[in-house]
Amino acid sequence: MDKGILYEFKGIGLGDIGKANFMNRIDTKFPLRTDVLFEKILPYIVDDYYIVEINGLRYMEYETVYFDTPDDKFFTAHQNGKKDRYKVRKRTYVDTGNRFLEIKHKNNKGKTKKKRIEITTSLSEIVPEEYDFVAEHLPEGISPASLKAVIQNHFHRITLVRKDMGERCTIDCELGFRTPDDANTETEGFSMVELKHEAGAPKSPLQKVLARNGVKQASFSKYCIGRVLALQPVKYNLFKERIRTIQKRLDGCFMPEELRNRIFNN
Repeated sequence: MDKGILYEFKGIGLGDIGKANFMNRIDTKFPLRTDVLFEKILPYIVDDYYIVEINGLRYMEYETVYFDTPDDKFFTAHQNGKKDRYKVRKRTYVDTGNRFLEIKHKNNKGKTKKKRIEITTSLSEIVPEEYDFVAEHLPEGISPASLKAVIQNHFHRITLVRKDMGERCTIDCELGFRTPDDANTETEGFSMVELKHEAGAPKSPLQKVLARNGVKQASFSKYCIGRVLALQPVKYNLFKERIRTIQKRLDGCFMPEELRNRIFNN
């Protein structure tokens, strides 16, 4: 993939994106082919968005480990379509070395809030000095000590900010997964655009370009889809249908045919 288009955007620093804050934030996700992203989307929004640049980098590598309870409460809430749900993860910004413990809470009104602290501890476990933070932001009855690493993902991210600061956008490419026993799964030719904007805002330049190219919104959780693609022993009928829909929209890219057959024949 030719990433030259990324250097046609005007760059801004990480500190500048704090200006794009929203009182009533809505997140929307758009899965699409990577070739469509670089050839038909990004070239048409260069004049409308800044790109975040850190240490000269505009295409940055991330690694994330997700945690769940022994009975998979967080995954099951997603699978069952529960509106009020949580994710617990540790994330490393590979290019800078910074890492964070994060808790995301999506409430029953569709709003997402994220709390995080910077850490220096291992990605693979929640340690005692982190228990108080975890307990403060999770529902009562979930013991921080019970949380176990269940799936790790890695990807490269592009971050855009609309020039009027009315929208932020993250674009994840080269998404892959690794299980605790080191089994790997890689997606193929797949990217994910996620828009963060004020509820009720008019369509942005990026939304209009996505629509013009037939790219449709879809519910997508990297955590949940990763567990399905890794063939972990969890109930995932809901996610099988989402994967099937994405696969169809993306003309067969997203995952290898062998893995696709194993999921849909399971």
